[in-house]
Amino acid sequence: MELLKYSINLLQKVEAVVCEDVWMSYKSFFGGRKLALKGVSLRIEEGEIFGILGPNAAGKTTLISILSTLLIPDQGKVRVLGMDAFKEVKRVRERINISSGLNLPWSLSVYECLKFFSLAYGVSNSKVEELIEDFELSEFRDIEFEELSTGNKQKLSLAKTFINDPELVFLDEPTTGLDPDVARKVRKKISQIHKERNLTIVLTTHYMAEAEQLCDRIVFLNKGRIIAEGTQKELKEIIGAKDIIKVELASKPSESILEKIGTAKNIHAFDVKDNKLLLYVDDSEKRMKEVLEILRPNWDEIKRVSMEEATLEDVFLELAKRG
Repeated sequence: MELLKYSINLLQKVEAVVCEDVWMSYKSFFGGRKLALKGVSLRIEEGEIFGILGPNAAGKTTLISILSTLLIPDQGKVRVLGMDAFKEVKRVRERINISSGLNLPWSLSVYECLKFFSLAYGVSNSKVEELIEDFELSEFRDIEFEELSTGNKQKLSLAKTFINDPELVFLDEPTTGLDPDVARKVRKKISQIHKERNLTIVLTTHYMAEAEQLCDRIVFLNKGRIIAEGTQKELKEIIGAKDIIKVELASKPSESILEKIGTAKNIHAFDVKDNKLLLYVDDSEKRMKEVLEILRPNWDEIKRVSMEEATLEDVFLELAKRG
């Protein structure tokens, strides 16, 4: 009987988001249409922090707007919490929320902003007071939105996101434009809320360090396409690189050296930045001898050699070069 109940629970488990073959275009300033998303498909599990990463104009905001029912794509299907995102919009919006930019009513105070949204969702005033306290906005409760600092505007935007106790929240670049100390506090708050409530968070950012700190799984978006998806470990394994060997030379490496590096079995990728060589390897300590052997003709040119773990930014830059 217990086994049967367990099997039924597995069958009833709903993925937070299922996105299938989504295409989106906009009218171009020069006429015609410009593709913003090109066949995007992804699945987001309940209870995870899922990161959508990419440079500016990669399509991150367009994608999160579609997933949160704010936009309808040209083509594709989206299910949110088991519901059709385009046919059951009202039901979906009752159970989700979004923080997307600093676009709250400028003439309303902190308290008035949250009160406004509490009335829209039919939430009690005690929830407003709770959020003001939780997001450290008590001393600013009577300050109008336009008079707040950028950091406090962002905190208010986040507080608004939790007014209806959502099961799923979308955070569109929540720390963009914030001072490092404020950004750190915002990330800490996001992590704390996730742990306390076990809700699903979908996060867009172009800060790789932010994704490394917060996200369970990540997709890299570039020019409207997903170019990679997985955990941090899986993404690093895609390019076969967990470490980077950095070699600083007195002058730019010769073509013959670059050719040897390009054909080396255990160097999975490399990059040249001025007089620096970045060599992506599976294990820097194991591969150091091989690298130095390749560089032997340039021995006198070597100024410094260092090793470090590959970051998500390193992975993204390499994947972006591949297309």
